[in-house]
Amino acid sequence: MSTETQVIVLKFGSSVLRSEDDLPAVVHEIYRWWRTGHHVVAVVSAFGNTTDDLTRRAHNVCDQPEDALVAALLATGETASSALLGLALNRSGLPATVLDAEQAGLLTVGDTLDADLVAVDAASLLGALQEGIVVLPGFVGRTQGGQTTLLGRGGSDLTALFLAQRLGGDCRLVKDVDGLYTSDPNARTGVAASRFAEVSYRTARKVGGAVVQLKAIDFAEKHRLRFSVSSVGLDRATEVGPFVDRIAVGESLGRPLRVALLGCGTVGGGVYKRLAALPELFEVVGVATRNVDRAIDEDVPVRLITTHLDRLISQSPDVVVELLGGIEPALSLVTKALLHGCHVVTANKALLANHLSELESIAGAKRSRLLYSAAVGGVVPTLETVRRAREYGELSVVSGILNGTTNFILDELANGIPFSTALHHAQQLGYAEANPQFDLDGTDAAQKLILLAREAFDVELAFDSIRRVGIDESTATPGESDKTIRVVAQCRRTKDGFEGSVTPVELSQDHPLADVRGASNRLLVEDENGRTWTVSGRGAGRWPTTEAVIADLFDLSGASTATTLEEEEECVA
Repeated sequence: MSTETQVIVLKFGSSVLRSEDDLPAVVHEIYRWWRTGHHVVAVVSAFGNTTDDLTRRAHNVCDQPEDALVAALLATGETASSALLGLALNRSGLPATVLDAEQAGLLTVGDTLDADLVAVDAASLLGALQEGIVVLPGFVGRTQGGQTTLLGRGGSDLTALFLAQRLGGDCRLVKDVDGLYTSDPNARTGVAASRFAEVSYRTARKVGGAVVQLKAIDFAEKHRLRFSVSSVGLDRATEVGPFVDRIAVGESLGRPLRVALLGCGTVGGGVYKRLAALPELFEVVGVATRNVDRAIDEDVPVRLITTHLDRLISQSPDVVVELLGGIEPALSLVTKALLHGCHVVTANKALLANHLSELESIAGAKRSRLLYSAAVGGVVPTLETVRRAREYGELSVVSGILNGTTNFILDELANGIPFSTALHHAQQLGYAEANPQFDLDGTDAAQKLILLAREAFDVELAFDSIRRVGIDESTATPGESDKTIRVVAQCRRTKDGFEGSVTPVELSQDHPLADVRGASNRLLVEDENGRTWTVSGRGAGRWPTTEAVIADLFDLSGASTATTLEEEEECVA
């Protein structure tokens, strides 16, 4: 990420993290901010009723337990949720660091069970954010002497706002409601509750006490700190700050996005599971596959499964997700979907490298959107990073490790493992296909480079113009101990135009691409003024690719439910 990156602190309370089953949804929310270029700090509470259960257990053991021991026990709930969220981020291929209160330097004063934050090691946090997402427990602090303290009921709200203030970032409290309302939106009183678009601190205390910790609101007012309240996957939110109260009027919440899924293999099955877990945002109207048994194994209901791929498009879904791979029948089906006015989300780099221009032309004519973040780098937001970099001026070069299979094999070779054994290991781990030719000969990386070059330079880089050198049994290990070999894909602006290549390169250990390990990917973008942007993550696999597909669907869902709001001033007694 570049030095211009904005910090955002996302807080996830027990109403959102009800159990481990909610971790993937939290990962989705974190990723949709991270891929827009934000440095993300995720502040988490313990799961569901964990804190209450631990408190009850403490009193079952001892009638009058010492506060210090209660604090130590209750802190274990957030230790577990923080670590498990880190693992969930890891599964999706996202770089994450999990810190405890001591490592983050979260110092408190006051009552052991209702303390106040006074300091944080901001430099250490900002350093960790350069490496990826940071996860922190939100209910816990430390005294100067190292004793565990708690921040009171709902204390993770305070931690999130405190961190945003000290890091100079934004704060969003992610709840099970999409903002603050004039009254309980779930109450059956016969009077409709209205959502605030903006609300003052005073009104937030009055109507938001059950949603936002009052100590947190007091802290925000003291520091004139603005923050938002919303829920997973939504763009609409209530902004809390030094505002005049305004109601969001004329707001339509819309309906779930109707999704047709083409393909139910490794990635398709993962996408189905995540869509089915978010019924408030998505409705799967059908799953087209040639392998019915595989779809059933992925828990797809039989009523949704069809082997007639084109008929599913005729049902007029809002969006078609194409995960078939290859050119045909994917090209015909995507073309048909766009001509029907459907949006399309795809991870098919081979299709796009050959037919992107014509497909985008159809999409433009039909006012549909064609989204394909997952086609280049899996969970790594390569296209988004290039777009942000272009806002600062003309780019000179894009380069990167764009194929995790070859990167993994090169690491194995460097460790003295024979090529055939290294390839077998890659296949066992799911990094390489049964036929790995396109990975090994550079075709996969070249197809991705075509899409990156188009995004970076508005150039249609011909596949045959890209110099490709693959890896095989003859690939050598570095000649010097301070060097490493990486397959680097690069497109560079020259005085005569543009040149592209995918080839093994011997890099010094201090090169930005040298320390990419295993199946990870990394993109390096440089502009004409010498500024650089880098972004890393896992470039392939079921869950990283699923994450990128879901993020594109979140973008479409947000657009479909967006409304033009007429904000009226609302006096609240």
